[in-house]
Amino acid sequence: MTYRSVDVHNHFYPKEYLEYLVSRTGERIRAEQTGDESYVCICGDVRVAHIDRPGHYDVEARIRDLDAAGMDTQIMSKTIPAPELLPRDEGVYWAKKINDALAEAVAKYPGRLYAYATLPYQDVDAAIVELERCKKELNFNGIQMFSNMQGEVMYQEKFDPIFQMAGDYDLPILLHPTIPMTSEAMDKSKIPYQLYGYTLDSTLCVISLIFNGTFERNTKFKLIHAHLGGIAPYMVRRLKDSWKGYAHEWGLEREQLPEETYRERVWADTTSFYLPAMKCCLEWLGPEHMMLGTDYAHRVGDPEGAIKSLVDLGEELELPQDQVDMMLGKNAEELFNLPPLSSYPANK
Repeated sequence: MTYRSVDVHNHFYPKEYLEYLVSRTGERIRAEQTGDESYVCICGDVRVAHIDRPGHYDVEARIRDLDAAGMDTQIMSKTIPAPELLPRDEGVYWAKKINDALAEAVAKYPGRLYAYATLPYQDVDAAIVELERCKKELNFNGIQMFSNMQGEVMYQEKFDPIFQMAGDYDLPILLHPTIPMTSEAMDKSKIPYQLYGYTLDSTLCVISLIFNGTFERNTKFKLIHAHLGGIAPYMVRRLKDSWKGYAHEWGLEREQLPEETYRERVWADTTSFYLPAMKCCLEWLGPEHMMLGTDYAHRVGDPEGAIKSLVDLGEELELPQDQVDMMLGKNAEELFNLPPLSSYPANK
C-alpha cells in the first residue's frame, strides 16, 4: 500500500447515548447491556445492532484497532438506532450530544478521526440549525443521512433544505440504512435486516431521490451509497429498462437518465469485501467513484480485511497503483477536503 487509507463507512456510539438507550426499558427503541463491554440495540422485537467491541464507543480502543488494521484515517458516523428514531425533543437533544462527543474524539486524534454530522431529521428546521453548527463550529466533514425517516421517504421536498445546505457547504452525505421499510417482510421471512433489509432500503432511497427529482432540485450535493451501493450496481440493466419502460406511467420525467445521475453524483463504499461484487461495482462506477469502507465495528464489518480486499482487487484485475490509491484514500481526501495526514504534527 502506497497511499493513505481513509475509511468512509464506520460507526461510533457515545457511551452516554448507549446508557440512555438502556434506560428506555419497554420503549420500541432501546438497548440492553449484554456484558461488561457489549450491548445490543433493539427496535420492537428485532435486534438491529450489536456493540461487541470496545472501539464502538471507546476512542482509545478504536485507535488501537485502527493501528492493528493498518488504517490511517476514519470519518466516523452515528448509526442505527440514531436520534431521528426518537421523539422530537429527545432526538434534537441527543443529536447535539452525539455531535459533541464526535467533535471531542476528532479533537483528540486530529488527522486520524473526522466526523459526519448527526441530525434530528424529524424536525427539519432543527436539523438545519444543528447542521450549521456542525459545519461552522465543529468543522465536520460530512453528513449522516438515513434511508427513511420513521417510514417517511427522503425525496419529500420538506427535506430539500438539508440537501441544499449539503451542497452549499460541500459536505458529502453518507446514505446509510435504518429500520427498513420492508421490515415486516423481513420479519415474516425470518431474515436478518443486515442481509437484505438494509441494503434494499438504502437502494430504494437513493434511486427514489434520483427518480423523484431531489438531485435535480439540489444540484450540488454528493452522496455515498453504503454497502457497495446496496443492490444498485447489480441491477443496472433493470434500472435502465424500468425507467425506459415505466417512468411515464408514474409521471416521472428527468433531464438526465437515472443511471447517469448515479454515476456522476453517487460514490459507493467498499463495505462488502467480496471480490466478484467489488468487480461488478468497479466496472460500472469506475475507480473514481469507489471509496474504502469497513463498517467498523459491526459484526458484518471487516476492519482488518477491508484494505486487503482492495489490494486483492487491484492485483486480480492488474489495476494501476494510482487507481487502487484512489479507492484506498485519494478519492476520500478530495471529496471530504481532508488535509494531508502529514500536516498534523503527531502524524509526521
